Amino acid sequence: MAATKQQIKGEAMAATSAIEFKKSYRYRIGMTLIIVGHLILVLAIVLPFLGLGASGAGFLFASGEAMAWLSIVFLGKEGFKEIKGKIFRTAKAGFVAPVGRLRHYIGIFLVFFNGLTAWTLLLLVLLISSRATPELPTPEVWGLDWSQQNDLAIFLLVAGEVTFFIGIYVLGADWWDRFRQLFIWKPVKSQAVDYMNPP
Repeated sequence: MAATKQQIKGEAMAATSAIEFKKSYRYRIGMTLIIVGHLILVLAIVLPFLGLGASGAGFLFASGEAMAWLSIVFLGKEGFKEIKGKIFRTAKAGFVAPVGRLRHYIGIFLVFFNGLTAWTLLLLVLLISSRATPELPTPEVWGLDWSQQNDLAIFLLVAGEVTFFIGIYVLGADWWDRFRQLFIWKPVKSQAVDYMNPP
């Protein structure tokens, strides 16, 4: 009993400490740094496709990395535990929440988009192999040269996998359980009928 009371008291003190930490400037500065740092990293990945040079992208990437690492100084162990707990709570709540009709169809589309990208990638490979010759081992396909074909293949591969996992999350836990039931054999509970001597 004493151990239980001591445990409850310790949990209450930890909860109070976590609440106080979230109100501190350390937490606010650390969260600002980690959010802004990761936004800059996203820009460093996206902007080169819009014409940003390699030097500019490299500067953005280095700046984002520096800000993300600097956030650790402010957040510390308490901040890491808070961020991890918030991410897991949000992800779990979204996964087990009831799924409406619109969310269901969006999830189905995302899952089937994975199949679409896979078949498109397969078609691309087949077209390249069918048009390749000893004189022209890297033919144009769909108006794309060899370098552009590589970029398209990587995009299709990454986009397909990402949309598949997002689709599974969007569909929710109930759909995943129904899908799992397809692979579990269950005996038919209906009564056997003697067709030679019907009732």
